[in-house]
Amino acid sequence: MKDKIKEAVKAYDKIASIYTDYNFEKVMQFQLTKFVSLLKGKKVLDVGCGVGRDVEYLMDDGLEVKGIDISENMIKQAKKNVPKGKFEVMDFRKMKFKDESFDGLWAMASVYHIPNKEILDTLKEFYRVLTKNGLLYVSVYEGEEKEERKDIAVGETRTFYAYKKNEMEKNFEDAGFTIIRCEINQTEDRKWLEVYARKD
Repeated sequence: MKDKIKEAVKAYDKIASIYTDYNFEKVMQFQLTKFVSLLKGKKVLDVGCGVGRDVEYLMDDGLEVKGIDISENMIKQAKKNVPKGKFEVMDFRKMKFKDESFDGLWAMASVYHIPNKEILDTLKEFYRVLTKNGLLYVSVYEGEEKEERKDIAVGETRTFYAYKKNEMEKNFEDAGFTIIRCEINQTEDRKWLEVYARKD
């Protein structure tokens, strides 16, 4: 069985240089504004930051932001896009940060690369690095099936995992979080499951 995470990293390393053109202007302003309004504190980690788009937005809001991504080339691109940003190559399933290092974790369209069997352990890791009353935002595809998508330009495959609302709520609660808001939102081509939760 192929390692789907390694496949995704290989794909993102190849598309990093063109990803900025595709992604950087697509700011999820409603979600970011909601996240900032619920935040208690200023230290934020962008989990799976890609090319740095949301790091820049959060910095402009006066927050102390760090971005991590498992793709080395994505981080290189992020440093070019946001020269004043702080970025590091890191696997968010096992982070190098001390316990209670951040007031908020922002995980926009990154956790959906994590196989369903690993999601609880990943959320527990998020819980570990958050301070008391820390805020977590996660967005994933809503549904039941995994989806494999081949990037035509680079010939690499990425695998995305979908989650049902009740399934994701249980995972958050089992990891120790209190859910503030969990909802399904429809975009042009798919449904997204978005969760705001707090570490008590």
